Amino acid sequence: MQGHVISVDDRMAIYDLLGRYVWALDSGDADGFVNLFTPNGSFVDTRGNRHGGPEGLRKAVMGYFNDPDFRGRQHLVTHLFVEGEPGRYTVTSYWTVIKWWFERNEKAVFSTGWSKDTCVKTTDGWKIEERALGWWTDQHCPWVGPPTK
Repeated sequence: MQGHVISVDDRMAIYDLLGRYVWALDSGDADGFVNLFTPNGSFVDTRGNRHGGPEGLRKAVMGYFNDPDFRGRQHLVTHLFVEGEPGRYTVTSYWTVIKWWFERNEKAVFSTGWSKDTCVKTTDGWKIEERALGWWTDQHCPWVGPPTK
């Protein structure tokens, strides 16, 4: 339950921050990617690996950029909801990765998941303090319903 109603300006600035994150990731902009995080910011990938600080973030994102299969992916972030207090909010959202292999004219949903982003307001505007990703599969999701048989 949300304890504070976030201002429209802050909400839009945070949405813009997360939009810039996926744009930097999908367009191969390592500097843009790293600059979206606080100096001690971290990224936790879907395997649970934590990549922290500017050097760790750059190394992680360059690993993606140097993977020939990464090019052409498009990350979509949707259904964002925001909780927290002024200056520090947690954003929970779904993400979907789609890909188009142009030569084969093949299009596919590459993966789906969810994320928790801790965003903080700094003197340089809103930044990501931590971005933690999880898969969304039949085996990996924050399921809280009754067990299935």
